[in-house]
Amino acid sequence: MQNLICLDFGSQNIHMVCGRYNKGNIEVRNAASMRIPDGVFKDGKIDDFTKMKDCVRAIISENRIKEKNAVATIQSTSIITRDIVLPAADRQKLDGMVKYEIEQYLPIVATEYVIEYSVIGETVEGGVKKYKVQVAAMPKNMVENFLNLLKESGLKPTALDIHSNAVSKLFTQNTAINVANLDSKQTSALIDLGYRSINIHILANGKLAFSRIINLGAREIDYEISVACNMTLEEAEEKKIRDAELDPKGYMEIISDPFNDVIRAQVDTWLSEIQKIFQYYISRMTGNTIDRIYLFGGSSQLKGLKKYIELSLNLRTDTIDSLNIVKLGRNIKDFNPRTYINALGGLIRYE
Repeated sequence: MQNLICLDFGSQNIHMVCGRYNKGNIEVRNAASMRIPDGVFKDGKIDDFTKMKDCVRAIISENRIKEKNAVATIQSTSIITRDIVLPAADRQKLDGMVKYEIEQYLPIVATEYVIEYSVIGETVEGGVKKYKVQVAAMPKNMVENFLNLLKESGLKPTALDIHSNAVSKLFTQNTAINVANLDSKQTSALIDLGYRSINIHILANGKLAFSRIINLGAREIDYEISVACNMTLEEAEEKKIRDAELDPKGYMEIISDPFNDVIRAQVDTWLSEIQKIFQYYISRMTGNTIDRIYLFGGSSQLKGLKKYIELSLNLRTDTIDSLNIVKLGRNIKDFNPRTYINALGGLIRYE
């Protein structure tokens, strides 16, 4: 397999991983991140193309990346994903059925979207063999913007991926998290805690079963801290990273801690929305459960957060701190996969 650059466009940062997927492992040669300036990018839409291009060129040049073949991974509420069941058929017939079905399900004109799908399973209904199909529809103008971005940054576009698919590929590889193999008999919720959004990916029976986006994130915490402590958003973010302590054993005393109280109040709002999504997933089919949670993304670094979530939701909760299939090059130091999950999944290309 060829070496690739994968650029993961998050709501606050670009995360870049350079490497390749080879014989079930991801060989990482380089990794870096860069802040996206305010007003440049939001919900998958590039609002300032020139500044975004400057960011991409900067992260490539500053890290002396020579590879040109590039993958981008993104997430947006404009991307429509659905699971549908269709009669088993060859690829050409499936193409037509998927486009027809997605238009019936959703208020879209198929010609305005790039539609991709994958067969994730088989079933038999009434003696008829059927395919379980995951479908993703992305607006064509969004696809074109990212292709142009990569080209004008001096790269060769190889693929445009979405976070749910990247996560699915990464964690359906007999992947061990923190040295322990994922138990395919358990249902795991992988939660990406970003700056503007929280992405929930539910894996059941070793496959991606469900994904949803919550339009909340670290931005609300930073804003509340800035108001409560009379500081800028940048100062609030620094204080949050440095001083936050959410481990319940640290605040059992009666003494109030206004700073951490603000953070807990926002995290409680997150948990209320996460719980709603869990309940919806569980109610969809008899036997659906959530057995454990894995956290990744920028806000997963908040001190004490995993313990706070574990006690609040009564579900075992861990942060993703190592992946057995990720092999690091000799020059890479202090690499925590928790920040690069979407980019690592984007490196996995099947030939």
